[in-house]
Amino acid sequence: MINPDPSQRNIRLRRGAPASALGTGLYVHVPFCMRKCLYCDFNSYAASSDQISAYVEALLAEIRLYAGLNEFQNVAFTTLFIGGGTPTLLPVSDLERIIRVASSLSVQPPEEISIEANPGTVSPDSLQALRRMGINRLSLGVQSFDGRLLQVLGRVHTADEAVAAVDWARRAGFANINLDLMFALPGQSLQQWQATLAAALDLQPEHISCYSLIIEEGTPFGQMYDKGLLPLPGEDLEAEMFEYAVRQLKAAGYEHYEISNFARPGYRCKHNQIYWRCAPYLGLGCGAHSYWGGERRANAAKPAEYRRLALQGRLPIVERQVLTKDEQMDESMMLGLRMLEGVSAKGFRRRFGLQLTDVYGPQIQRLQASGLVHWDSDRLSLTPRGVLLGNQVFAAFLRG
Repeated sequence: MINPDPSQRNIRLRRGAPASALGTGLYVHVPFCMRKCLYCDFNSYAASSDQISAYVEALLAEIRLYAGLNEFQNVAFTTLFIGGGTPTLLPVSDLERIIRVASSLSVQPPEEISIEANPGTVSPDSLQALRRMGINRLSLGVQSFDGRLLQVLGRVHTADEAVAAVDWARRAGFANINLDLMFALPGQSLQQWQATLAAALDLQPEHISCYSLIIEEGTPFGQMYDKGLLPLPGEDLEAEMFEYAVRQLKAAGYEHYEISNFARPGYRCKHNQIYWRCAPYLGLGCGAHSYWGGERRANAAKPAEYRRLALQGRLPIVERQVLTKDEQMDESMMLGLRMLEGVSAKGFRRRFGLQLTDVYGPQIQRLQASGLVHWDSDRLSLTPRGVLLGNQVFAAFLRG
């Protein structure tokens, strides 16, 4: 199965105009959690209220630095995504300050303002406050509705808290809710996965993300796996779980629009499509990545270093990479093929001035012969088998 994490890219901006017809994204990273889950290798930390307060001040300083640059005087961000970590650990007043200051970077309000939240870190009052400050999409990290599996993962919420969080969000006025779910968990049966999907569908979210568990080096799960102590489902059962989810969600009216993502009509995640369609975006916060002005950038990952740079009045960028044309083409294929609609040959030619088959003819032929892609001279897309074996497909377009 494939790793669901998206990458990112960007194109040069023209002052006074939106960056891309596909949208322009703004990402804000909040790296704090109540405690780190056993599988997680994200840039996140348990922290005290003092550390959180100091981080917020540094984040606001970074936003103000960008707001003072000529390059950002006339940019229209179409999406704002506040992720983590667990952003809803922050006091509502801090989140309100972040959104207010971030709005100074855009000449018009973003169409979609999303925030990630974990059940157990929200309340009826906090959700009402989030909705009042303009957040219109809530992404809840539920992962499972099985209490034992939540404990296995090291999650800090219960299944009942997840159900309550959705109910509270509806009462607060949220009409666009995503549920993150995970499968192929240690000791998980097909029946347990089926029950989690049924529980999720009972809540009628507008969007569902289904991710297979990835064992990351250096995590507690990674250490347990190396010692043979993690009873994971086999590849066949993992594939069966995924195929079951695809069937059930399609039958329930969800569009399978990206390998791991399903949406009711009109509720695709606009922000994530900016990544997959290779449009520009700016990342703020420690460890945040950007693709802007033809350059890939990464902020300092450690909160202390990030704070030091931002509060000194310096952009906290520690890595820069300008992608060559070949690298841009490869990335556009690997990311574009994550979308079930695939890559348009006309769009590729319009962007790069080259025919798709002139650049990738042999790769397309090999993948077709293996039954992994469908090619109709206008669009290249994954077959159902290719969806299951996405990493094999993506690797074929990595020429560097």
